[in-house]
Amino acid sequence: MSRRRAWALRLAGVAVFLLLWEVAGRMLGDALFAPFSAVISGFPATVRDYKLFTELAGSFQQLVLGYLLGCVAGIVLGTAMGRSALLDGLLQPWVSMMFVTSIASLVPLFIIMFGFGLAFRVAIVFMSAIWYVLLVTYHGARGVTPDLLQTARAFEASRTQTFFKVLLPALYPYILVGMRIGLAHAIRAMVIAEMYVIVGFGGVVYNAGMEISTVSLFGALLTIMVVSVALTEMLKWFGRRTAPWYEERQQMAN
Repeated sequence: MSRRRAWALRLAGVAVFLLLWEVAGRMLGDALFAPFSAVISGFPATVRDYKLFTELAGSFQQLVLGYLLGCVAGIVLGTAMGRSALLDGLLQPWVSMMFVTSIASLVPLFIIMFGFGLAFRVAIVFMSAIWYVLLVTYHGARGVTPDLLQTARAFEASRTQTFFKVLLPALYPYILVGMRIGLAHAIRAMVIAEMYVIVGFGGVVYNAGMEISTVSLFGALLTIMVVSVALTEMLKWFGRRTAPWYEERQQMAN
């Protein structure tokens, strides 16, 4: 399928969704399900009353810190587990348990450990992002063909050279996929963490949900959805530009 046709189908899907949203909203009313037109017309008031973009910009501090820490830790641990049977055996049970554990269930524990400040919110984002990056990197590391490493040894490459010139390029597409998945969960965790302590963008969502009308609530939710899609698409674009060989291989497979 061509890229133009894929974009046309995506836009058609969005148009159908917005149409259904408008119809359902007009049937149910603003108190239950505000229509899309009401959300758009009321959006300037939502931005002004809740300082929407100011709060969103402030929330990105914890998102960036927690997400980057999670990516670094996930890449390092995932690569180590994928290439070491010892570490794989020791860490695999804990990684599997943490992967399926709801992040919301850890919030009370993290509040006790870190309080209500920035450290708590960064920790929640970190715990949401790391496991996806780790597992995708781990499976990529396990799939690296021995021939690549044997070739590096034949040319007497050091461990550092082998990692940066052989292993990392082989893992790079997997790392990018893990980072994209981790980013989506990190954004979700950012909002959840802030809703618990009613600050930042999560605080906006919480307070908007207390109103009689759902116009402001849907405006805030639509904003974070658009921002999330934009960020993941930017990361996807970055992957295509920096790993063109992977994109070409995917097109050949399709």
